Amino acid sequence: MYRSYAVPVQRYILSLCGNESLAEDITADTFYKAMKNIDHFTEGKLLTWLCAIAKNTYLDYVKKKENANVSISEEMEEQFTSDHDNVEDRYVRKDERLQLYRMIYKLEPEQKEVVYLRIFGELSFKEIGEILGKSENWARVNFYRSKNRLKEWIENEK
Repeated sequence: MYRSYAVPVQRYILSLCGNESLAEDITADTFYKAMKNIDHFTEGKLLTWLCAIAKNTYLDYVKKKENANVSISEEMEEQFTSDHDNVEDRYVRKDERLQLYRMIYKLEPEQKEVVYLRIFGELSFKEIGEILGKSENWARVNFYRSKNRLKEWIENEK
């Protein structure tokens, strides 16, 4: 089970927290909890069940922390840049990413979650719908609307 699903679960958690080492810890906790409670898994996709456990584990972690704002790690920032870029180009791209993150943050909670799951978690609309307890079409429509809203906000700021 771990070999098959660890990477998608970790990507999902990374999309929520933005911290690679925290995502690794929560992924490990997720699989521990899953193995401990495998008797409670009834039907449906195993990945959906694991992502639900992962999300709840992450939310428990956030509740326990005094500062619930987990910052984006340096490692995640580095994956967007390359050694061939000059400092100015990196600064511009970093500024654009920060602007996008700020705008995603302004979305309604469900829209924000759909965007995170689709872009950072790289999940299908069907998987997103299952995780959020909605239909595949609902996930697709919400992603499309969110994407259009983000484009509109970006164009208005230029």
